[in-house]
Amino acid sequence: MIKLIVSDLDGTLLQKGHHIHDRDRQAINEALGRGLDVCFASGRMYPEIRHVMNELGLQVHAVSQNGAYVHTSEGERIVANTFDTGLIRELAIAAEGWPLVTVMCAPEHYVLTELNESNAHIQANLLAPLHVMPHAVEALGGELLCGKITYLGDIARLRVLQKQLLDVYGERIDAYIADVDCLDVMPRHVSKGTGLQALLSYLNLSPEEMLCIGDSFNDVAMFAETPHSFAIAASHPDLKARASHEAQGVADAIAWALQANAERLSRKDGGA
Repeated sequence: MIKLIVSDLDGTLLQKGHHIHDRDRQAINEALGRGLDVCFASGRMYPEIRHVMNELGLQVHAVSQNGAYVHTSEGERIVANTFDTGLIRELAIAAEGWPLVTVMCAPEHYVLTELNESNAHIQANLLAPLHVMPHAVEALGGELLCGKITYLGDIARLRVLQKQLLDVYGERIDAYIADVDCLDVMPRHVSKGTGLQALLSYLNLSPEEMLCIGDSFNDVAMFAETPHSFAIAASHPDLKARASHEAQGVADAIAWALQANAERLSRKDGGA
């Protein structure tokens, strides 16, 4: 039986303008009404995931910042991961001189060393506070703890930076393109997959009892945690190749889960 539905946010549940399709809203409520648990797993911060919960009028589990933090539906934090000081300070200056924006991700707010015409546009996509901290690099590891660092800009330059970072720090980080203008870098042991491992353990569930759906390469780690993985049909072909199934949206994946559960119950009843 599938007992836990896990959905990515941007590009999966959240559409442009932070819009949520009515079908997906209804499907999530139906899943909860049938007794299934729901989790939102995102590169976004926990306060941003809480914003989505409030929009839906729900309290669900949350894997935030690509697995750096995990919260239960009651708001209890059961996982917290951050970079070690030396590594995050090097990453914070790795894109200096590049036409890219470096965003440091604290537990509940974003950090820039300055706000100017070249980076002010990023505020429009954030659902958590953005703090300007000129001494941020010096504060890393002390006043400022980060579980994720993000580079924003032209995708071609991001791919070059991604390769350079993996060449230098490959045994200590994971780096993946999370959106068309976004490169996310995490500590090596942190991912949506490891976050979901912790949540499954907390809920006393097996991987076979979880279904997940996503649309970006930061979702690959959670695809690997269950045989019931779904990629959004409009996703990159390489990403879809890593999932077990495709779906047009969250509602379709949930419908598949409910149908699978109904068929299993029918077989069980027929064999009794």
